[in-house]
Amino acid sequence: MNESTLIHPESPARFTTEQSASTELKTILIVLLQQLGLYAQATNLISDKAITSIDTAQLAGLLKKHHLNFSVYKLHQSALSQSIHPFIVVPDCEPAFLARRHAEVIERLDSSSNQWQQIAYAELPKSSHIFVIESLPSSKQNARAFAAHMSKRTKWYRPVFWLSLLSSITGLAVPLFTMAVYDKVIGGQAPNVLPSIALGAALALAVLISSRLARANLLATVSNRFARDLSDITFRRLLSMPLMVLSRVGVSNHIARMRNAEKVRTLLSGPGGAGLVDIPFTLIAFVTIALLSGWLVLVPIVMLLLFYFVMKAVNKYAQSASPTISNDYQNSINELAKNLLQLKTSGDTEGWNTKFARQCKENCRQNFLYAKRNGLNAAVAHAMSLLTALVTVFTGIFLVLNQSISPGALIACVMLIWRITGPAQLAFSSSQKITMMDSAIKQFDRFMQAGTEHSELRLDTPATDRAPAISFQHVTLRYSAETEPALTGVSVDIAPGENVAIIGPNACGKTSMLLAAMGVAEAQAGYITVNEKNLKQYDPEPFRLWAAFCPAEPDLFPGSLAENLRIAKPDASDEELINALTAAGGRSLFTALNNDLDIDLFNRGHTLLSAVEGSYISLARALLKQSTLIILDEPIANRNPAAKAALLNTFNELKGQATVLFTSHDQELIQQADKVVILDKGAVVYAGPIPDKNQSQAAGSQEENSHG
Repeated sequence: MNESTLIHPESPARFTTEQSASTELKTILIVLLQQLGLYAQATNLISDKAITSIDTAQLAGLLKKHHLNFSVYKLHQSALSQSIHPFIVVPDCEPAFLARRHAEVIERLDSSSNQWQQIAYAELPKSSHIFVIESLPSSKQNARAFAAHMSKRTKWYRPVFWLSLLSSITGLAVPLFTMAVYDKVIGGQAPNVLPSIALGAALALAVLISSRLARANLLATVSNRFARDLSDITFRRLLSMPLMVLSRVGVSNHIARMRNAEKVRTLLSGPGGAGLVDIPFTLIAFVTIALLSGWLVLVPIVMLLLFYFVMKAVNKYAQSASPTISNDYQNSINELAKNLLQLKTSGDTEGWNTKFARQCKENCRQNFLYAKRNGLNAAVAHAMSLLTALVTVFTGIFLVLNQSISPGALIACVMLIWRITGPAQLAFSSSQKITMMDSAIKQFDRFMQAGTEHSELRLDTPATDRAPAISFQHVTLRYSAETEPALTGVSVDIAPGENVAIIGPNACGKTSMLLAAMGVAEAQAGYITVNEKNLKQYDPEPFRLWAAFCPAEPDLFPGSLAENLRIAKPDASDEELINALTAAGGRSLFTALNNDLDIDLFNRGHTLLSAVEGSYISLARALLKQSTLIILDEPIANRNPAAKAALLNTFNELKGQATVLFTSHDQELIQQADKVVILDKGAVVYAGPIPDKNQSQAAGSQEENSHG
């Protein structure tokens, strides 16, 4: 939808720009939140200065952020009849507006009078989409999130059902054609009916092939769309979860969660997907056999029950040999990758070779045994299918000799047996995939029940126009139960506009204190206030968008120098980029890059810059924000004197204008601070003005010795 052409019919000014239409949509969303009784969410949107206007994609993102379940439909009366909350109508060529269903009539909210006015359904713009709110935020998370999301895709069930039914019925053409040939053409000596029978069979086969192709295309479309939606939900959920939770779980688990969406896709659109869909339609084959041969249908029913019990026992036997050492084997490889440098420098790798060879041998043995039993599984399934056909043939022969059924009917029934045993065999061979899918669904549901950073209690937005006061009150932070606390009872008061140096030996909690001030690492005890409000009251997105942070280890992303800098401020001009890079001490780096902001910083996936050069870019990002809260972790570690001088000049300019927290081992940088906080083993040893020169030099000497 191109919102640049939207026109407001009731306004003297034409809404001919995307900005005007987007501003209108923001106002509508605020009114919607107020109508739903979500006043905290509405206030959050009003006070968030970073959001001046929104488009339809941002509208969907904000609804997700505030945990409002919704669906988007093309305007249709059936969709409106299901709405219980007000909904947003977004026409293609008119401005959006808010509407609701009241009893059996549609009402539109008049923006000027703020009153609901009844309108006819015919007055709604035909070419429109509607955002229908399905449920409001709830403190109790949905325990069946996967099923709830799947229910939104119910539209694909009906066409798949009818296409499968059509293909199953037309699939009877070959057995029935064969029966007709044996009974009427050969048995009745009537070759003249063969062309009409062949024509009917050809038409049925054409319909069968067409319906199968259409169903395959539909299943592929639905499974890909569903996998895309699951990936999007999972990724958004990961981004909204607290860093402490994400770091404890580990990167490999997050990757596994993203791959769950691929498991869903392969189950529906993979080689066996269509076969699994056909399983319920085997009933048609049973009914056809019963109509053709009467009691002969009992044979495949009994054999199918026997098939079930035999395959269940064989599956259990095969699963008992499932490899158990795979995790240990993979962990050994990961551990080897982490400790490769130590092994190389020690020169002693014999122990690792022995350990790895033993695990590799055991892993191969277990996988071989498992593969062998799976082969037995497939062989037994095939044998049971053949046995079912043979028993049906021998039983049918007696019925033919008894003249209870015709020879053609027996041949047709034997051909239909494969319509029963084939899906049954596929179902058992896919049991492991179905079990894996069930496990993925349960994992997804548990993941969706985990708490996020976004809630009704975290919707305040910070005052970004002035330097904030920050207070640490008995803050205790532990990253895991197995480790010592990174911070222990830290209490520090920082006045607005102060420049505060946080110093101490390595692993004393300096970085943890900065992360706690950013709200990235949440304390288990105590609290932090910013402008006398608990940090946990602030909406994390606008808070972190406001605060400027420079990590000790620079993060560079594939792309140009300008793109790496504009991560902090997307609308920054080239002049602003150069000024920020200069203020960070990176003028020599910019010169070395031929004063080219568009130069690509990566070559074949590897950055061309050193860690020190990358730190200039990282610091420039922080300064580019021009924030009143700046948090820097080792901003000039291992840099040249010119870079230090530039940063000292920047700090002097920021004094009183911004609250600056930084860690450093550099004495000259520490001396210019208004206040110093000395940490040791996570506890505050000293917090206050800079001590006199002699004491400061003694403390700095002790710190540098510890750092070394």
